[in-house]
Amino acid sequence: MTTTNWISLLFIIGLIILHFSEKYLNLSTKDPRSKLLSFAGGATIAYSFIFLIPELAHYNDVLKRLIGSESWLAFFEEYTYTLAFLGLLIYYGLDLLMSARKKKTGDTGNGLFAVHIAAFFFYNFFIGYLLVIQDFKSYWAMIVFFIALGLHFIASDHSLKAIHEEDYDKYGRWFLVAAIFAGWLTAVLFNPSEAFAAVGISFLAGGLLFNTFKDDVREGSSHNYWAFAGGAVLIAFLYMLTH
Repeated sequence: MTTTNWISLLFIIGLIILHFSEKYLNLSTKDPRSKLLSFAGGATIAYSFIFLIPELAHYNDVLKRLIGSESWLAFFEEYTYTLAFLGLLIYYGLDLLMSARKKKTGDTGNGLFAVHIAAFFFYNFFIGYLLVIQDFKSYWAMIVFFIALGLHFIASDHSLKAIHEEDYDKYGRWFLVAAIFAGWLTAVLFNPSEAFAAVGISFLAGGLLFNTFKDDVREGSSHNYWAFAGGAVLIAFLYMLTH
């Protein structure tokens, strides 16, 4: 393995530790929402706008080249942006299903729990994959990626636990931890696929934006706004320092 792969493995281990340590933090997801969760949300949103969304332009060119001008898909050129929008719609639809089922029966049921965790399995899988295949400008840039996504994991873990409660601690968390490692291992063992990377980063961008905004818009207050803004400014500043 290359030096970059070993360093990325350290970050993967760090993300796994964050997944397991979240249950000991006990942060409030309801009103009043924890300021740390809002801070994490701001950091994630900033990283999405500064890093992930600009990457969509690059990967859109990749898909245009791979699809070619003779394909029936050639008439439509905004591939990655459409996939990002579809990712947002999918995670929004799942969130509505979870909320409606929980209001009606008090829990989400095994079927919806499995579907929800499967959606986040892909989400985490691609984060692990991206840590290896992404052309970071320096190891410091990888650290900023780790900080932004690590903070996002803290917030998303709390949201998933609030929905699925004990099922998330017993089963869901383990699947999501496995997903991060599986994504990393896939990228290390097999030649990176530009098409897969393009599809994955597009869905990831849409999912990150929805899953971050939904909680702070629903549960945040004026105090949470400043925490949210603080996280966004910090990550934006760190990103500029490392690029």
